[in-house]
Amino acid sequence: MLRFEITKNDSGLRVERFLLKATSAPASLIYKALRKKDVKINGRWVKEGYVLSEGEELTVYISGELAARSETVDPGLMPDVVYEDENIAVMNKTPGLKSQPDRAGEDALSSRFKAYMMSRGEYDPAAEKAFAPALCNRLDRNTGGLVIGAKNAAALREMNRAVKERRVRKFYRCVTEGVPEESSATLTSTIRKDEKANKSVVGQGGKTVSLTYRVTDVQDGRARLEVELHTGRSHQIRAQLAAIGCPIAGDAKYGASTGGGQQLTAFRLEFHITDGILAYLNGKVIEI
Repeated sequence: MLRFEITKNDSGLRVERFLLKATSAPASLIYKALRKKDVKINGRWVKEGYVLSEGEELTVYISGELAARSETVDPGLMPDVVYEDENIAVMNKTPGLKSQPDRAGEDALSSRFKAYMMSRGEYDPAAEKAFAPALCNRLDRNTGGLVIGAKNAAALREMNRAVKERRVRKFYRCVTEGVPEESSATLTSTIRKDEKANKSVVGQGGKTVSLTYRVTDVQDGRARLEVELHTGRSHQIRAQLAAIGCPIAGDAKYGASTGGGQQLTAFRLEFHITDGILAYLNGKVIEI
């Protein structure tokens, strides 16, 4: 049997989602427990879909061992924080650092963010059941720049919604091999991910994507661009610019003559959030 007291960060979660996050139990066992009336809130049986509220006591009766989620974070690695308040932190990710780890214990920006929160006493993995500080946007491993981290569950929900609804404008700087025919343009196409090659393919079906670029300088057959990303698909800027014959310098995967990491940086965020707990960010600009 496991017992949980529902905290502010757990409030608003469906009971099955909470248990998937807070325990080591597989989904099949959790849904079976719900069907068999082995999950109770304040002593009363609840069904799948029940929404948790702060202060409730959740009890799970499952035979055998059922461990609560545990997490370890390397306290020695910290992110470069360029802005923060009580709800979010904006970090400058170093090129070469992953946004999310592929395996437990691997260095990544998300892990450094958790370590930073722990060092400031704003996050205690042992006290949290289902929530952990998390990133609201991601960058490719070899792309540097601004990434938003949410400090609490409410901020994570609101910022994820704002990003999805394009109320957070994202701007990039890059250097391309070759010069675009037009000094500024909006590129709209379809894109799909070739998972085997870990590469995005433009113009062969998939999701519709869009970006706007502006050439700011041309020198020795290369162009400096500022790009506003309207959608957020994997490798989108890299693939769309390569598709017009202007791969990003250093991005050999997409046709650049040299490798070593693409010259692409997420340098500016503009917030257009007019409601909810993050409305105070409306009109704010963060730039490196």
